[in-house]
Amino acid sequence: MSAILELTQISKRFGGLAAVQDLSFAVQPGRITTLIGGNGAGKTTVFNLITGYLAPDAGEIRFQGERIDGLAPHKIARTGISRGFQELRLFNRLSTLDNVQAAIPAQKGESIWRAIWGGKPLQDEAQATEARSREIIGDLTLSHQVDTLAERLSYGQQKLLALGRLVAAQGDFLLLDEPTSGLSPAMVDDFCDRMKALVASGRTILLIEHNVEIVMRLSDWVIVLHQGGKIAEGVPDEVKRNESVMHTYLGLGA
Repeated sequence: MSAILELTQISKRFGGLAAVQDLSFAVQPGRITTLIGGNGAGKTTVFNLITGYLAPDAGEIRFQGERIDGLAPHKIARTGISRGFQELRLFNRLSTLDNVQAAIPAQKGESIWRAIWGGKPLQDEAQATEARSREIIGDLTLSHQVDTLAERLSYGQQKLLALGRLVAAQGDFLLLDEPTSGLSPAMVDDFCDRMKALVASGRTILLIEHNVEIVMRLSDWVIVLHQGGKIAEGVPDEVKRNESVMHTYLGLGA
């Protein structure tokens, strides 16, 4: 199986600090791959490099076989990569429905002239956009909140809405940064089910997660970073058997 994402000997420095050093790894399609490591290990820098918020000093990043390192973030997003942030970045004064609709790309109504003169084709597109948005909201079990302002949702519901916006953006490759942080145990279980359902529907997820239990039960593959480099990778059970990973990062073992 060909990798959907490949990082080859990527490096990034900030002054005298090497945030990422000669890092190489691949992500296989249709899986949940998780990056773990202590604070300062380089996880968020890796996400910034993949999504174009930073350009690597050396190395290559390929998505579906094409180089994307050095491209602007909006051009990378058009390739099918969608990123979620720790801060939710919702439109708090818009409804759940409007938040999801706004994330659907390339709508003709975004052009002022087409909005004025679009006629029936524009109306048909608007109806299709609303229907698709309601479908996404239903999949997230938020149909009862479709008209609720985002700021009035619970934190867990806001997290689900942020995930729904990523789905609406038509990304087949999702980068999620600690998506379960701050959630109740019940909401964590629900969110994990949502991520598994997304993968079952054909998407691929690259995840940053600190919750050891979630990493072990959710991941198909785990990559361990330390000081910007990769020190281990494998299926969760293999990573758990790595003594340095167990003691230094996972807090397992004697």
